[in-house]
Amino acid sequence: MKTILSILGLACFMASCTSTVVEEKTPAFDHASAILQSLEKSMAYTYAILDQMPDSLYSYKPTPELMTFSEHYVHNAIFTSNQLANRLNLENPYKDFKRDRDFNKEETIAEVDRMYAFMIQTLETLTPEELEKEIEFGKESIPTWRLFNIVENHNNHHRGYSLVYLRMNGIVPKGYFGW
Repeated sequence: MKTILSILGLACFMASCTSTVVEEKTPAFDHASAILQSLEKSMAYTYAILDQMPDSLYSYKPTPELMTFSEHYVHNAIFTSNQLANRLNLENPYKDFKRDRDFNKEETIAEVDRMYAFMIQTLETLTPEELEKEIEFGKESIPTWRLFNIVENHNNHHRGYSLVYLRMNGIVPKGYFGW
């Protein structure tokens, strides 16, 4: 009996020495890919709205205290780029930019192009670890990837205004680009 127990004990010991423990790591969520997919939808919808407004109405605003159609998009481009550049210590494409007049359709779209290019470039240069790194926003500490959600939320806010501006000018906006 002792011999059998000894053999079983030795067999178990040898098995534990020769077997390898395979650690299965849960794959980290790919924030960059998810954000890029969301940006593609956002861009398509934004450009569809920009395309629908005639150039002659890019300076339209319903009341004197509101922004023009163009100002909503240029303001959003500046805000987005400032947030990313300042919070992530990047070169700001709007560092020396001065908006001294209303922009026409072509100029507005060029600023939206510049904003999206900066967002994509920034996202593609950040490592997964950098996207998880905590940064300060307001009175909170947030992971860097959430900053992209924050600027997209701001974009949605201004895009919403532009939908109202289209309707106020008798233009029925093209359908919503769902997710």
